[in-house]
Amino acid sequence: MLAGCWDQHHLVNKTFVNGIGYDLTEEGNVKVTVRTVNIKGKGGGQFDVEDILLFAEQEMQIGLGTEIDSMVAGEVDFSQAHIILIGDEMAKTGINQLLEFYYRGKDANIAKKVAITKGTAESVISTEIEKSPIAFFILQAIEGGENASYLPDESISSIWTKLLTQGRDLLLPYMEQVTPEKIRIAGVALMDGDKFSGKTLTIEQSSLLLLMMDELKKTSQMYLVLDEAKDESIRISTKKVKRKLDIQVDEKNGNVTASINLKLKIGVDSYPHNLYKNINQNELSQKISRELTKQAKEITNILQEANCDPFGIGLRVSTTYPETWEKLNWDKDFKNVTIKPNVEVEIIKTGSIY
Repeated sequence: MLAGCWDQHHLVNKTFVNGIGYDLTEEGNVKVTVRTVNIKGKGGGQFDVEDILLFAEQEMQIGLGTEIDSMVAGEVDFSQAHIILIGDEMAKTGINQLLEFYYRGKDANIAKKVAITKGTAESVISTEIEKSPIAFFILQAIEGGENASYLPDESISSIWTKLLTQGRDLLLPYMEQVTPEKIRIAGVALMDGDKFSGKTLTIEQSSLLLLMMDELKKTSQMYLVLDEAKDESIRISTKKVKRKLDIQVDEKNGNVTASINLKLKIGVDSYPHNLYKNINQNELSQKISRELTKQAKEITNILQEANCDPFGIGLRVSTTYPETWEKLNWDKDFKNVTIKPNVEVEIIKTGSIY
């Protein structure tokens, strides 16, 4: 009457992949670097865990899994990989073809993260071979960036959805190897469709961009230089954000104008300028507002250079003005959109020092 354990899979019979890296070689081939966790039973309910690094190279990514499978004992399980890294040169050719396998699998971990690497993915995923699996460190670093609101919360599932949605582009974590033993998150990679545009934003820039996208989680910290000549700098935390995106379209000539108005409620974490004087909150708020508005304009300029539309301006135009949308070639016309960002700041906390 009962099916029982008809679909059980013994861990000791599998080699689990926890991190995957794709690179484009000088010959134009696809190279995959895989970090695997091999579990060996010792008896008495105890196991040994080995972290193994494997490589394979072919003209196309199809078949790389079979080649990796031939290098290990038992069955290789790619479905539960935590992280997929794609080298910047490989990403410039398109990521959708690389990720298709992970969308399709019925046992796939749709929460896995994808990141673009500066240089080769191999160099990043090969870091700290003798220590605990680097894939887990990368996963925790990305999740920490998401919670701190400087990395977008993206997974295989959401990436697939956005790549199928015309008029909105992706942001992906951008990682680099600092030393042979250390890696870091350098910011975000700007995607033009499924291709890496070659343009990136720093962590400070991506923090502001995510606020402009209305994607604040618990808090967002930023460091600003208000007056370089006076050595006036400040570190702030955004507590609340109210974002309004207005799209105006001239249906005669197809000109698109997008106004992004941000109202931020912030706390002052550090402001070492004029410590012996009380803070004039109105004056300081205006200074911060001007600086953030200036930075927001710089960010939108970079986005248009990269042909990356993370705000979904094109999506709004396509749904609100379908007839105008049919006449536009968004891949070319996004660069001609007039984007007007404006940031207003209200200080609600100054800490123990007023």
